[in-house]
Amino acid sequence: MHSKHTEIFGILGFPLGHTLSPWIHNTLFQLSDYDAVYLVFENEGWKELGLKPLLDLGVKGVSVTIPFKEWAYTQAEKVCEASKAMLASNTLLLREGIEAVNTDGSGAIQSILQSNPELLNPKRSKNILVLGSGGSAKGILFSIAKELEGRNKNQSIHRKVHLLARNETAMSEIEQSLGNPSWLGRVTKEQVIQEKEEYDLIIHTTPIGMKGVGGEPILDSQFFTKKHTLFDIVYNPLETDLVKIAKQKKANIIPGYHMLLFQGIRQFELFTNTKVKPKWIKKVESILLHELKKRK
Repeated sequence: MHSKHTEIFGILGFPLGHTLSPWIHNTLFQLSDYDAVYLVFENEGWKELGLKPLLDLGVKGVSVTIPFKEWAYTQAEKVCEASKAMLASNTLLLREGIEAVNTDGSGAIQSILQSNPELLNPKRSKNILVLGSGGSAKGILFSIAKELEGRNKNQSIHRKVHLLARNETAMSEIEQSLGNPSWLGRVTKEQVIQEKEEYDLIIHTTPIGMKGVGGEPILDSQFFTKKHTLFDIVYNPLETDLVKIAKQKKANIIPGYHMLLFQGIRQFELFTNTKVKPKWIKKVESILLHELKKRK
């Protein structure tokens, strides 16, 4: 039941017909007994409207999705490090002033750590391959940098991260925003195929494979072996062609919807100042999976 004390949160974007965020947040409010509701604020004109309608309504925080992440970043008085590096935010906290946070990268890191913490060990000799150079790649690379550098405290990082993308400018921007670290480099598709044994984690961040998006998978079945772990952040469909190819070769798979799950959990923690319990995560994951399966 909602009372006059019920706090309002929501998601801001366009279009939002398929958003799964309300399932995540409303389930967590229920499980944690937190008196709040999470609504869908779908509008094409947020840039013109500004945040005033939400502030007038007393909204305490919003998730922000495309195409408004860059705009959201410009609306805040206070911004987190990840937002600064990416010039984009997926979360606005509206309690005391406007604070912008980006939980996309941390959601990806959480997904990888849950699968196998060793995959982000800076002392490992194998390399990480990141496919794509858009906003998601930027956020994930920022969080990988924090993880590798944080776990290695001033020692040199053995683990290399290679970027395979077409957009030279975007790759340069990523390198600069991370301070041109020695562990980050670019590769061509030919190099990747030749040196496939050198990689253990492959992170696919492009929209290829997403429902309604055409294009051939960037890597084919010649590439994958059972020594690889593939994290394709596309979650609709649940299994992209790239995931199917990797699975046939017995590669390890990190489900794409885990990123959605963990970035949402981090948002909930920021919204409510409540720590999520492991059993809640299991519950939310099963609801999310159920919803995604219905959309086939």
